[in-house]
Amino acid sequence: MAAREKHQAQETAAPEGFEVAPLHQMTLGYLISLLARLLAQSLKVRNGADGILPGQYPIAVELLARDGISQRDLCEVVRIEQATMANTLKRMERDGLITRRQSAEDGRLATIHLTEDGARLARAAVRNAADVNSVALEGLDPAAQAALRDMLIHLTDRLEADLRRRDD
Repeated sequence: MAAREKHQAQETAAPEGFEVAPLHQMTLGYLISLLARLLAQSLKVRNGADGILPGQYPIAVELLARDGISQRDLCEVVRIEQATMANTLKRMERDGLITRRQSAEDGRLATIHLTEDGARLARAAVRNAADVNSVALEGLDPAAQAALRDMLIHLTDRLEADLRRRDD
């Protein structure tokens, strides 16, 4: 091994006495977080530099389904904190993906709407997300895919219930 390659290998090696555990020994949270990051990175690559970002994806999908929803309702449905939602919507508005309009029912509220360009990019992102899911689920038969989704929903429900109990 050349001196340069040896130096690079030493720089990337784990600290002495520390062993990196194989993925099957990692915690559930670590694995799910890793999977989520990889899914997001894959979606970002497919959407391209001017496309919907992974953090904007759930908002864009919800607006495709229910254009004109309030920011508060978006927070609730997408399960994003108010401050995070405000920052994300500000960036989406700056990038021409959404517009805000005064609510016809309540003048104190604004409703959020996808622009024509935002809707086009959101529809493309939905197609790209389906492609990402196909890659991730490749090799699993439909029953295994359904079982995986059911398990993830079950875990989500249990953790949300636990958080509600702890908030009380």
